[in-house]
Amino acid sequence: MARGSAPVLRSIRTIRNIPRLKDISLILVRHGLHQLASFLGAPVRVRLLSWIPGVSKSPALSQATRLRLAFQELGPIFIKLGQLIANRPDLFPQKYVDEFTSLEDRVDPVPFERIREVIEEELEAPLDTYFLHVEEEPLASASLAQVHCARTRDGHDVILKVQKPGMQKIIESDLEILAIVAEALAHVDGLEQSDPEGVVAEVTRTIERELNFNFERHAIERVAANFKDDPALRVPKTYPKLSTRRLLVQERFRGTALRRLDPKKLSHAERHRIARECSRVMFQMIFRDGYFHADPHASNVMLLDDGKIGLIDFGSMGVFSEEMRHRLVKLMRALIDRDFKQVAREVLRIGRPQGSDLHMFQFSQDLASRLDPFFGLSLSETDVPALFLTVMSIAREYRIMIVSGFVTMTRCLVLMEGVTCRLAPDFDAVAEMEPLVRQHLFEKYRPDRLAADAFDEIVDTVKAVSEYPHLIGDILRKASEGRLEIDTELKGLDRLQRHLDLASNRIVLALVVSSLLVSSSLVISNDVGPVWHNMSILGLGGYVVAGLIAARIALAMFRRV
Repeated sequence: MARGSAPVLRSIRTIRNIPRLKDISLILVRHGLHQLASFLGAPVRVRLLSWIPGVSKSPALSQATRLRLAFQELGPIFIKLGQLIANRPDLFPQKYVDEFTSLEDRVDPVPFERIREVIEEELEAPLDTYFLHVEEEPLASASLAQVHCARTRDGHDVILKVQKPGMQKIIESDLEILAIVAEALAHVDGLEQSDPEGVVAEVTRTIERELNFNFERHAIERVAANFKDDPALRVPKTYPKLSTRRLLVQERFRGTALRRLDPKKLSHAERHRIARECSRVMFQMIFRDGYFHADPHASNVMLLDDGKIGLIDFGSMGVFSEEMRHRLVKLMRALIDRDFKQVAREVLRIGRPQGSDLHMFQFSQDLASRLDPFFGLSLSETDVPALFLTVMSIAREYRIMIVSGFVTMTRCLVLMEGVTCRLAPDFDAVAEMEPLVRQHLFEKYRPDRLAADAFDEIVDTVKAVSEYPHLIGDILRKASEGRLEIDTELKGLDRLQRHLDLASNRIVLALVVSSLLVSSSLVISNDVGPVWHNMSILGLGGYVVAGLIAARIALAMFRRV
């Protein structure tokens, strides 16, 4: 697709979604996000609402809080966007990450009759064909789906996760708008360095996975296979014959979520046992399998009635590849050896600079200063979650986008640390799991593995070199025929364009103010129209409007959003 077609496509999408954009703008204005609404092309009457006292909710709240409240009200796509902000401290300021961590994906449930229609449509049969009973009161209700307890014909207690009706059309419409919203977010104070295209791509991938429950079913089955011989962990059994893209049927666990568990009612030994098993399972998922539960908060981890640990809600999964594990080993070794330059190189290998102005020496020195508390420590002495969060904080300052697997892994460890700390504050997960981590992290450095990897690299290199003559010949042929194309890209032009757009808008408004003042003065001097206290009402009205616009320009210059 030609690059020049992008603005045209955006204009078509904007025109097609004007009603929804108007609704979004109105909600943003109600939450005091006036400038963001204007970047979305809010109608004039919507923008005028921002000048009316009392229209904006809680103007004393911080900008991050107002944005979170607006996203909560705007629905599924925006809730997912907010969750992405919470999960990417390498892209977004910490105040936004902290604020959006409290974003709750809880909405009012859909009436059961409509849920029944979805179930029967997916199973192509009446509800009682497969279930003896389905509880009409939902166990939980989120933006995309809601959960009901049921019992199958053969007497098994199960959980039904059902996609809400009409969700596909809502999502498709909002995904088109998301690109416009993400670009507008780049104008918000503190979010200028966000990557709109990357944000849109990641939210789109997440939504597409979550709209197809087969992905979650496969994730459950994959984790169950990895832990089939584990005596301490249970993963829900799935029912593939009853599950579809919009319906997931799985075993119902009997037990208590760790969030509802009172640690004071457990013995010291039992609290440590639960914390140890939770940590072991999560470390094995990450460092042994490279495939892990990405949202292990206290509501998704259960203590079952038989004393085992149960994991639920596999809608969000993370992948930590062997290459990432290799990079993590090299990063840890560089920290132990106090090799600042190697630490900087490893951070760049797990990330991608978004600009071309990275100063390597300054970057390595800043890393050395900020990571100094971690240098020289053994694995058991290192606060691993704190280390990774510090790395991502530095990466954001230098506009380095860390690969999602590393970010998801860090969030997973932070969540699990919160779970274990609540159970047993004196439990040291890293120290307890050090032998396991060493076993799986350093597996790659066994002599037989190194020899096999070296042989594979040699074969790949020989194959690549053998293709060079053909590639060079192809380049020369295209050059001789005048068909050789070289793409160039100038970095930073998007930000310059945004600043120019903002400046031009202010200039236009300033010209409007000037015109109103001049025309109103002429109207007053010639006593045109109705008169009040010997002054033209039309002229006075022009002065008032000019004053309001001028005040708006002045406010926009001193604060953003």
